[in-house]
Amino acid sequence: MSRLSVLGYAGLMPFIALPLLYLQPFYLSAAQALELYSLYSALILGFMAGVLWPVLHSNTTTTAKADRLAIAAVIFPVLSFIALFTAVEYFLLAQACLFVLLRLTEYRLGINRQYSKGYRALRNQLTLVVSASHLSFYWLIH
Repeated sequence: MSRLSVLGYAGLMPFIALPLLYLQPFYLSAAQALELYSLYSALILGFMAGVLWPVLHSNTTTTAKADRLAIAAVIFPVLSFIALFTAVEYFLLAQACLFVLLRLTEYRLGINRQYSKGYRALRNQLTLVVSASHLSFYWLIH
């Protein structure tokens, strides 16, 4: 397993552990587990959108494409931040959608073609698990 895969899967640990801690508060209260999950989710979405920046600066051929990449790199964390404060009850659903939309945006803008086959598969797996985690956690608290 590559170092990148290990890091990617390690990044899933809070998406799995925090819902479990919500169910069985041990060290954290249920409210703290949900809050940490939400903050971690927003952080990771921002990180994943941030990986678009190197693509923006290394492989853009037109100003229009560069503008689309720049907007894509910024809009996801901004929407996540707004949802965190304005739509708290639906934040987990919004985040699940944002993670999937980010991945679809990578396809739409051609960024996905610049990833290796292994990294594309890893991103698909991570996006699936993270989205399922958000939907499961939403179902759990409602």
